[in-house]
Amino acid sequence: MHVAKLVSDGSYQTPVPVAGAKQIEAELAYESVQFYSDNAIDYSDFIFNGGEGTLTVSGLTMSEYETLFGSTVANGGVLVKSTDIAPEVAILFERNKLGTSDKVLYVIYASKFAPPTIAAQTMEGSVEEETLELKFTVREVEDGKVFYMVDSGEATGTVVTDWYTSVQKPV
Repeated sequence: MHVAKLVSDGSYQTPVPVAGAKQIEAELAYESVQFYSDNAIDYSDFIFNGGEGTLTVSGLTMSEYETLFGSTVANGGVLVKSTDIAPEVAILFERNKLGTSDKVLYVIYASKFAPPTIAAQTMEGSVEEETLELKFTVREVEDGKVFYMVDSGEATGTVVTDWYTSVQKPV
C-alpha cells in the first residue's frame, strides 16, 4: 500500500509506503439518471457520484499523519489541528490473482483521508490486535478518471515494474 500526493497541476509526487496497511475497501457511488419522453424512458444511464472507503492499518507513523492528514510533525510528536487540510492522494495497492503468481494492481486517483478515532483499552489477560480504520473519500480527477487497474500477467512495458515509483495513467 502506497500513497502519492496530488499536486495542483494534476501530477503526483513519488508514492510512499503506508506501513502496516492490512486491508482496503472502496465503494464507488453511481446515481441513476433517467429521461422520459413520449411516456417512455428515452435515456437511462449511471453517473459517478463519488465514493468512500476504509483503510485498515496496524498503526501510523508520525510522517504518515503529515502525509495523510496534513498534520504538523515536530520534536517527535504530531499536532492535529481543526484547521489541518488533508491533501488529496492517489492510493496504490495490489491483490493476488487467484490461481497464479500474478497480481492485480490498483490506483485510486483522488482520495482524502479523515484522521482516525482516538482509542485505547487495558489488557485483559491476552494481547489482542488493535487496528486503526481510516475513512477516505473518492472523487474523479479533472479528466474523469477514478481508478485504474492492471493485470501484472498481461501488462506490457514498465507499467508493473514502475507501479510503486510513479502513479500510472493510461493514455
